[in-house]
Amino acid sequence: MKAYRVWKLSVGVIVKCRLSNEPGYGVSLVTKTCKTLAYRAHSAARAFVLAALAGVAIAGAAVAQTTPSTWERIHSEKVLRVAGTNSELWAFKEIAPSDMPGAVEASGARWRGIGPNLGKILADALNVKLEIVDTTWGTAVAGLQANQFDIIFGFDPTPPRAAAVDFVPKELFWYGPGVLVRENVDVSSWKAIEDQKLEVGVPAASSIEYVFTKHAPNAKLAKFHNFSEMIAAFQTGRLGAIATTNTSATLIGVKFPNTKVVMPEGPKVLFAAGTGIRKEVDPRWRSFLTTAIMYYNQNGTIQQLLSDVFAHRGVETSKVPPILKPD
Repeated sequence: MKAYRVWKLSVGVIVKCRLSNEPGYGVSLVTKTCKTLAYRAHSAARAFVLAALAGVAIAGAAVAQTTPSTWERIHSEKVLRVAGTNSELWAFKEIAPSDMPGAVEASGARWRGIGPNLGKILADALNVKLEIVDTTWGTAVAGLQANQFDIIFGFDPTPPRAAAVDFVPKELFWYGPGVLVRENVDVSSWKAIEDQKLEVGVPAASSIEYVFTKHAPNAKLAKFHNFSEMIAAFQTGRLGAIATTNTSATLIGVKFPNTKVVMPEGPKVLFAAGTGIRKEVDPRWRSFLTTAIMYYNQNGTIQQLLSDVFAHRGVETSKVPPILKPD
C-alpha cells in the first residue's frame, strides 16, 4: 500500500512525497528527504514571488516619476497657481477700481488680499507668471488633491486636513479671537463676557465656537452657518456682539460706527494662519515655501500686506492688528 505525505506551502506550492516501505527506505529517511524537497520548492517559489513584487514596485515608481512634482511643474510651465478663496483679507476680487496699494492683476481680474499679493511676490522670486484659481474654503482640500492649484494661503492646519493635504511648517502669522461690540459694553475678559449676559454670535462648528465654549461656558451663544446673517443680526440689534477672529472683526467693524474690537483677557488663545499644499515626495516646493514665508514674516512683508488690505477698507493704520506671536 502506498502512503503519501503532503506539504502545502505558504506561497501556494504543494509538495507530495510517497512514503516507501521497501527495504532500506525507512519512513523517517523518506520524510526527511521530502522535507528537503519541500524547502527547496518553497525557496524557489518565494524568490519568484518576491521578484514579481519587486518588478511591480519598480514599474509603479517609474509611473509615479512620470507625473511632475509641484516644483517641477512650476518651473516647466512657468506658472504659479494660487487659490483665490473670494474672502476678505485672504483673496477677493476688486469690484470698484481703486488706486490704493495692494492690487494684483491676474487671470483676467484685479485681485486683493494677502494670497494674491504674497503669490505675486513668490512668482516674481521664481521668475514665473502668477495665476489665481477661483475656489472656496470648503473645496480647498479637493482642489489641492486634484492639482487645480499649487498653494492656498490662510488655510489653518488641523489634524483632519493634515490627513489629506500637507502644510508649510512656518505659519504666516498668528491670530486670536476678537469680539465686535458697542463702545460702552465691557467684554475685556472671558468673565466680563459672561457677566454682560450678551447674546454673542459665533460661526458654527468653528475654532471660535470651541474657544468661547471652553473659556466662557456661561455665555449665551448664537451659532450661525452663514457669516452674512450673523453680521445682519448684529446690525439689527438681535445680537449684542459678534465673535470671530480679531482680523475679521476689525474689518467688519469698519461698517459699524461706535463699535470696538476686543481680544478678551485671560487664557491666551492663538491660531496659526497656515499655508496648504499637496502631499508629495519631492520636498523642494515645501522647503522653498518654509524659507520664503519665514523670510517675509521676519522682514515685515506679511505685516505690510495685512495693512494694505485694511487700508483698502478704510481702517486706520493704528487699528490694524499686529502680527501676533505665541509666548
